[in-house]
Amino acid sequence: MQHFIKKVMVAIIFLGAIGTTQVVEAAIVDTNSTYTYESMKKDLQELDEAYGDLIELYTIGQSAYGRDLILVRLGNGDADTFYNGSHHAREWLTTILNMKMIEEYGNAAYTNSRMSGYNVKDLLEETTLWFIPMVNPDGVTLQQKGLNAFPKEIHSSLISMNNGSSNFDRWKANAQGIDLNRQYPSGWAEVKATSPSWKNYKGKYPFQAPEAKVMRDITYLLEPDLSLAYHTSGRILYWNFNVEQVDLARDRSIAETYAYLSGYRMVPTYSGAGYTDWINEVFNRPSLTPELALFAGEKHVNPVTFPETWRRNKGAGLAMAEESIALSSGESVGEQPVVWGDKALEAAIRPPGKGDDLYKKALRVKEDFELTQEQTVELYSWYQQCETCSIKDRELEEVFDSLNHFEEIPEKKSVNTDKSWTITLNTKIDPDSVNRDNVYIQGEYGSTVSVDSVEVAGEKITISPLPGSYERGQTYTMYIKDLASIYGKKMEKPVEMTFTIQ
Repeated sequence: MQHFIKKVMVAIIFLGAIGTTQVVEAAIVDTNSTYTYESMKKDLQELDEAYGDLIELYTIGQSAYGRDLILVRLGNGDADTFYNGSHHAREWLTTILNMKMIEEYGNAAYTNSRMSGYNVKDLLEETTLWFIPMVNPDGVTLQQKGLNAFPKEIHSSLISMNNGSSNFDRWKANAQGIDLNRQYPSGWAEVKATSPSWKNYKGKYPFQAPEAKVMRDITYLLEPDLSLAYHTSGRILYWNFNVEQVDLARDRSIAETYAYLSGYRMVPTYSGAGYTDWINEVFNRPSLTPELALFAGEKHVNPVTFPETWRRNKGAGLAMAEESIALSSGESVGEQPVVWGDKALEAAIRPPGKGDDLYKKALRVKEDFELTQEQTVELYSWYQQCETCSIKDRELEEVFDSLNHFEEIPEKKSVNTDKSWTITLNTKIDPDSVNRDNVYIQGEYGSTVSVDSVEVAGEKITISPLPGSYERGQTYTMYIKDLASIYGKKMEKPVEMTFTIQ
């Protein structure tokens, strides 16, 4: 619960929580006043405590000035719907909407009650709803609280980016003067280049801002079937930036559903560089930008108008969750075996000293090591909170312990340099299932030992190294995984054995 992350929640069971009839007596989210970053964190903690395993929280990164970006998970279905708010600082009404959705949808599922005609409990057994309620916590805080919420050494810079004014009511950017909804690659090159400012500065390159990098990464990790990025100006609905002709009817139908339920007018999207523009063009997935309220001028929308925003959007949000179910392939890796403990994996996730390598490695983990979506998000969250990490960190050891499916053979010492290993399994092995990706030997730091041959005879498998592959005094580990028997049954328990050359 601390730091808004549950560290090692590998298999999350929702059914008990969803099936209960317990009622949360009072509303947690205050929708009628200025809604701050601190309010959001406090409310998320209370919602987490109130609804148990139905709601999970992950800290997935920090803003430029150290405020947490928090991912919320609601539901346990195969389809994925992604909602986010406050790309723009003054548009924090969108955070209120995200938080109200989490609270009300969660309560409806928790109490097995209907909302806007939907059985929310059943819906959340078929789809998972993901939320980042506040993409831009620095910008929101600056817009609401002004200079005193930031270090004195950057006050003059903030005033300069605000055209000399210390009134930040109109502020849209993050605290670096980068407009986060101009940070995505699709159409970015066509957006006019400016300088850091209170609005519209697209940055030196896409994903420059730390908040945009996190949005990039979590989108790749979640692969949502349908995404919604909420903004506040105009009661209109953007929906079709560079949508391919083959997907146009699909996306129009989904947008028409949202427009009908919300009363918003559909308009074509031409500007580019926004989050949903990127989803539409690069992922070929439906992605909508509902503008929640009437234009309020260069300032935030008064939260006293929120009841009308909620009336228009509560059912539309659930309708999009239902659309995600129809869009989803239904395929899930949740039941696949997870193989963890390989030293190459340890090397792969050990955070490097600098920059984007951290993100690139996080994105590879799910595919390369067959992690479930939940495990991947847990690991990414650990990455993002880690400053001076070591593979020996207690938290990471807990993750390893939870995911480790290797059966360890007792360590061997004083082994000859030309040693061949013969391992006997409990069934006859299909030779066609054996390859150098599932039978191999590694050194202490993940380097692969050259193998001369791997031979199969019935229940036995023999691994012979090339001459000179071992070094005296060094320790090595042999791994055997993902084999199949001659009857087609998959190997249930991978094998690991460590040995030291004399």
